[in-house]
Amino acid sequence: MCLRRPGVVVLVAALVLASILPVAQVGVAQATKVFRVGWGGTSFDTFNPFTTYATISAWLTLDVYSRLVRPTENYTGFVPDLAESWEVKGDSVTFHLVHNATFTDGYPVTAEDVAYSYYLANQSWSSLSPYVAMVKDIKVVDNYTVEFYVTSPTLFMLEAAINVPIVPKHIWANVSDPSTYPDNPPIGSGPLKVAEFKEGQYAVLEPNPNFYYPSWLPKVDRIIVKFYSDVTSATNALLAGDIDAVGPYIASTLIKTVANNPNLYLFKSPPTMFFYLAFNVDPNGTGNPTLRDPNVRLALAHAINVSYVCGIGWPGAGEPMGTVMPSTNIFADRDLKPYSFNLTLAAQILDQAGYKLGADGVRVSPSGVRLEYNLLVPSNMPEAIKAAQVIAQWWGQIGVKASVQPMDTGSMSAIIWKKVNDTIVLGHDTDIWDWFVAPNDVLFLNVFLSGMKLTGVSDSGYANPVYDATFEKLYNATSLDELKSIAYSLQEMLHRDLPYIPLCEVWAVQAHSKAFTGFDYDWPSGPFGGSDWRTFLNAQLASSSPSTTTYTSTSSSPVATETAAPTATSATTPTPQSPPQSGALPSSTWLVVGVVAVAVVVAITVYALKRR
Repeated sequence: MCLRRPGVVVLVAALVLASILPVAQVGVAQATKVFRVGWGGTSFDTFNPFTTYATISAWLTLDVYSRLVRPTENYTGFVPDLAESWEVKGDSVTFHLVHNATFTDGYPVTAEDVAYSYYLANQSWSSLSPYVAMVKDIKVVDNYTVEFYVTSPTLFMLEAAINVPIVPKHIWANVSDPSTYPDNPPIGSGPLKVAEFKEGQYAVLEPNPNFYYPSWLPKVDRIIVKFYSDVTSATNALLAGDIDAVGPYIASTLIKTVANNPNLYLFKSPPTMFFYLAFNVDPNGTGNPTLRDPNVRLALAHAINVSYVCGIGWPGAGEPMGTVMPSTNIFADRDLKPYSFNLTLAAQILDQAGYKLGADGVRVSPSGVRLEYNLLVPSNMPEAIKAAQVIAQWWGQIGVKASVQPMDTGSMSAIIWKKVNDTIVLGHDTDIWDWFVAPNDVLFLNVFLSGMKLTGVSDSGYANPVYDATFEKLYNATSLDELKSIAYSLQEMLHRDLPYIPLCEVWAVQAHSKAFTGFDYDWPSGPFGGSDWRTFLNAQLASSSPSTTTYTSTSSSPVATETAAPTATSATTPTPQSPPQSGALPSSTWLVVGVVAVAVVVAITVYALKRR
């Protein structure tokens, strides 16, 4: 009997442990709240905030790097960030910085870091250079005061003050070539920090405990942004419960499925994204030279039914547009409309310009060049592919052959912006792609300046000295009305010269799990469109019930620390937080009870072994 007793005791111990450990696990797990977002738009390119052109890259660092100020929802107001106050006097803007800001490596943030960040932004290789071109001089008054001398205070506040990230001078000044610096992991002073990054898969953001405004710190412990090949894959991941929200928009083919899912909340937010068709008009480009003829571009514009394209590509979300500014942009010229759809007129324009039909039905220029074009389109955007295919059919009816070529955005970039003798020239014919344009951003129009054939910027190669001179007037505008007048003139030139055919602005149809709340659905492009800097800070669990308890594990993989799928609820809006059940012991109490029970079992086992 004595020989069998230890086995009985160990069995009892195992049963007790099995009943206690799940309770202990829940107690530990409730300390970790994870919010997961899937992104199916243009791929992440770099953490370097001065060279990125991808929306997802900028969004990931919106809260990693401080800005001087942050925009309000309408983008015409500002709230303090690194600058706790500021004054505008004549042509100067003076900022007074908070005194307790530090970078995540422990170094204090000073006015020297601000001045150096604007110096980097103004370099020729920087994608932010147009946004600081109004700055004439910067004076560091003391560690926490910096003064900008600008040509247009209105434009400076609208563009530079909210867009330039503040980077640590003690790091960047020692980088041999900042234009190629990957900035991974980024060192910032914002409310979030990058805790982990795996290229092509995910990025993990966590709170910066030393951030100077504690009230800004996120309501969750970890944010995981997962990268998907397209919006369809991202939407399917949401439906499967693998993520809690999806951006920049829901796949149109799955909207009904999402709407019928009781665990998900579907909504539509004002647009900042639009799709366009670009023509390669680069005088030095290697694309089909017939596209440099404005008659050809005009004919092709009349051979597109923009309203139909929006309806078939983005049903219920796409709206036709006549300019390169979304309707939410305060500088958009809403009097500009799409060209009329008229295949007969389109054919007449080509006839009169001397483009004759060949034996195979494809037109040929007077010099013998066929009107045959490649039409590149991102393979991760099925809606854009559908639009390209129907456009190619219409063009075929007027004797123009278009070959739709879906491909990943990296391959597109390599074809569009190719190097010839160390100079970037445009190598494609046409492409369909998207832009995100913030409601305050008038300097987006710099995309059409001569010489803007930087990778990720001008895919048309448009060069017009009159346009360039008009654009420069923006930097000396003294009021918002003057900025609008100049912007209208620029848009009218683009509408006439057609380096782009604007197609559709796309309302942000997005969705998130009802387990989370705290989002602003009226923010332009929605909470998951890549422009709302408050999304990661405001996301919070909608309920503290066991069905929304978050679980963690000892694995370092973010996949193992994701939020458990919530129980289905019939509510159409996020559920308010529930109070704990009466009489329920807190998790910490259960943990103590568990430890004591384990100690007792171990003691009994040891005693039994000694008796043996």
